[in-house]
Amino acid sequence: MKRRLALILGAVMLSGMLFFAAACAKNEEKTEDVTVSYRDLTSTGKEENTFAQLFAIEHFTDGEKREYSQIEIYDKDKALNSSWLLLPEGVKGVENVPEKMQVMTSQDRANIMVSSASTMSLINAMGALDKVPMTTSDTTWRIEEIKQAIEDGTVQEVGKYSAPDYEKILTISAEKPVTFAVFSTMIDYEPEVEEMLSENCNIRVMRDQSSSESHPLARTEWIKIFGEIFDMRKQSDAVFDAQVDVLNKTLEQIGDIPESERKSVLVFYTTSSKDTYYVRNAADYVTELVSLAGGKQVTEIGAGKSGNTKMDLETFVDTCSQADYVLYNWTSGASGVEDETLQGLIDARLGDWFKQFKAYKEENVWRTSNDFYQKMDKMGEMVADIYEMLYDEDVSDNLTYVNRLTNEPAVEPEPQDPEKEGCSSAMGAGSILLMLPLLCTAGYFLAKKNQAKDERRK
Repeated sequence: MKRRLALILGAVMLSGMLFFAAACAKNEEKTEDVTVSYRDLTSTGKEENTFAQLFAIEHFTDGEKREYSQIEIYDKDKALNSSWLLLPEGVKGVENVPEKMQVMTSQDRANIMVSSASTMSLINAMGALDKVPMTTSDTTWRIEEIKQAIEDGTVQEVGKYSAPDYEKILTISAEKPVTFAVFSTMIDYEPEVEEMLSENCNIRVMRDQSSSESHPLARTEWIKIFGEIFDMRKQSDAVFDAQVDVLNKTLEQIGDIPESERKSVLVFYTTSSKDTYYVRNAADYVTELVSLAGGKQVTEIGAGKSGNTKMDLETFVDTCSQADYVLYNWTSGASGVEDETLQGLIDARLGDWFKQFKAYKEENVWRTSNDFYQKMDKMGEMVADIYEMLYDEDVSDNLTYVNRLTNEPAVEPEPQDPEKEGCSSAMGAGSILLMLPLLCTAGYFLAKKNQAKDERRK
């Protein structure tokens, strides 16, 4: 396998060299690429993040006033995971770089591989999907633009994150060279994948650590990294700033709600086995969305933890039944549920015992939208929707990211029997014939009445 990949890589490199030589021949005025020393770069400032804690961006210039960016990525324990120096066009390398720092040329950033749903959603939001010729096939996409790009083939799937199709990666790279990839932290469990990408495909990996951010909008703020990589900071910052504006407006509406008056919310899902209930923990970003929207967790569950706490049915009912609102995780807990109503969910995933829940009795059972867990670029709007769900007396049953589940199942019209239809039509015609004498009599007396009125006017 490795030998075959090596041969393909050789062919890719040769085609790349020929392409580069042809490009140089066409552009005689192109300036010669230079190498600079990291020690000669001058910092012009480190950006101050609004919410994010697991990345940092610092800017530099050299003696020729060329601009550089340094991106540092931290893991969930806030230890440095990787460091990337982005070079401007015309600079091919840097000497004396610090340990753990990797260099990215402008060519490295032209096309990238992505294996992170969060990263793909943010890149899509800033209008840069054309920079991603390949992605892994781990996600069932609910975001229409990404779904369409994959169907059109402008973004090609190259296998699962744990088992990429290396030959396909090399084939795509022959047309659109890819030397850089962004993966979720799941790749930490597949070290051989990173090794194969590096050794056989010449692809280095950056980890998207946004899932370890505690504040929901910190996840959105990661869009700044991709704005920096693609030289699209105007677009990326516009996406982030719009969500901050929505959040701030919502916080102004909420004001200072006393803890005792905050609506309590249960966020959970279960599976078809119906034996385990997954409740969002206190430090999870979805629970934080609820908190920002003026709500609170039904009771403290999983203090200091993200993700979910597993409960059996008895514990789940005892702990969670008094929540003012239920927000059901539809994406994780409704696969295969054909009847997308409250009764349909009760029949397929829960049981009649759920009808004792306070939220059920008060008709406050809601569900997340299908794309709720993919829209990392819409965190501010999600807070606004949850606030409206909790406190707007005239709230619509269908908001953008949360929707009310009603008690009545959808009623499908019964198919008509053609023979019965014909019989009904005949009966209808017969009835009209029987009524004709009455209609004529009524018409006669109405005409006489109108004639009398006319004579009085004269």
